[in-house]
Amino acid sequence: MASVATSLDSTLRILLERLNWPVRMVRMVTAREYAKLLSSSVHEKAATRAFLHWLSIRRFESEIATGLAVLLCTPGKDLPPFKEVCAAIHRPSIIVDMLLQHIYGVGHRKDDWRNAHSGLVPDDFMPSKYFEDHKTQNVPFLFSNQIKRLESRYWFPFSRQWAFEWQKLMDRGGIPYSDFPHHFVGNLARSGIVGQFELAQSDVMRSAYLRMLACAVAEGAMTAQQTGFYAMDCLPINRSLFRIMPVDRPAWLAHIPEECCAEGASLEASARKLIAANANGSEMRFVSLLTPIKASLYEFGDLTVSAVLAADDFVPPDKKEPYFSPGAGWPLPDSITVEGKLDEEDTERYAVDGKVGRCLPTCLDMFPMPYGYWLSDYLVAGYALPASYLFPTPPEVACDEAGISVCADGSIVAKLSIWHDQWTPLYAQGGGNTRCGVLTEMDKSALEQASERHGLRLGWVAQLRLWSRKTDYGEYELSMRREFFFD
Repeated sequence: MASVATSLDSTLRILLERLNWPVRMVRMVTAREYAKLLSSSVHEKAATRAFLHWLSIRRFESEIATGLAVLLCTPGKDLPPFKEVCAAIHRPSIIVDMLLQHIYGVGHRKDDWRNAHSGLVPDDFMPSKYFEDHKTQNVPFLFSNQIKRLESRYWFPFSRQWAFEWQKLMDRGGIPYSDFPHHFVGNLARSGIVGQFELAQSDVMRSAYLRMLACAVAEGAMTAQQTGFYAMDCLPINRSLFRIMPVDRPAWLAHIPEECCAEGASLEASARKLIAANANGSEMRFVSLLTPIKASLYEFGDLTVSAVLAADDFVPPDKKEPYFSPGAGWPLPDSITVEGKLDEEDTERYAVDGKVGRCLPTCLDMFPMPYGYWLSDYLVAGYALPASYLFPTPPEVACDEAGISVCADGSIVAKLSIWHDQWTPLYAQGGGNTRCGVLTEMDKSALEQASERHGLRLGWVAQLRLWSRKTDYGEYELSMRREFFFD
């Protein structure tokens, strides 16, 4: 029996280390699956013991947030005792307190984060070249942009404090000066291929960012409440989005997306085939489709077909950027869960002027605020949800295993599903996304009513993007075609 227990403990430790795996999708799946072990009547005690030990030996504040992501995925009745979790946390931060309250309820906090910093940056401190060169490689541009916003609002030296906290963490020793993970990409890196990765330096820089915020509060430059908004940039995963499970690639897609890749092929003809294939007598029809082109034909390429509501005389504009499914930030009602009523949207904000006439996108790419960075693959592909201006009042959103559902008047009026199509964390620079397919379907009668309400016709935009290279070692180049047509 001792050997069985030892084997189980080893397996649990190995699984927990996957929370630090460079591929974000692996981290998300690990958190979701480990939560099931915490809920298991057979493995709950061993899983809890291993989890608390893992949490207790984390070196960085960001890693604690990673661990708490497991508890975000765990039903309340199966959570480890709050006091034991707090006792295991030795790297507190404001996001830890925020997550603990979301997990265990208001008032459940660790509270020690205000002293979790290195003191105010000295006047003679100079940021290292490595930090300056890599701060936008190991964490998104969002962090640098946020610091610019902070420095425009408060007197505190946020940029230098971030670099100072990073240097102090690095001075502890044993932390690699990691660069892009070329071993995951191989020779493709020289051809302009990048990927959705998290490295050890990502945790160091996020932790330094959290420590910077703690110092700002300690120095009286900001309140804890003001700081919390920025701390949530380090949120690993949104509550409820983790429930979404990839579905199978829709059978009705068949080989239609690949047909439009042939030289001289009509995008409109292929798109109309897809629209007809999806109709199949159901009460819903798709209003947004993003599908990767089969990897055997193009490793990096996708087809998008999106609905718009357009004036009878609409002629699309000469613009390279897409005029369908623009991004729309959604401040989450409880600041962490993707559910609840969507915001009202002004049609004037999203209306597109063509060469002649105007159109309205039927879908907006919903950007949860805050967003969980482990699911960046899906975020980049786009959570295309019907715009609230299609309905008399804003609809409500909920997530389950099948995807995201949109409800109005007590019934589901739209649903979004995601699939992996020979998925890889790699993508081509210049607007590419990983091999995720996204389908949004909407109730036909609701779509017709929206068209009548706005006095516009249903139209479609088809876009094909293909990345190819002339030689096996050359740079990938993007070719793109786009066509508009009425239903």
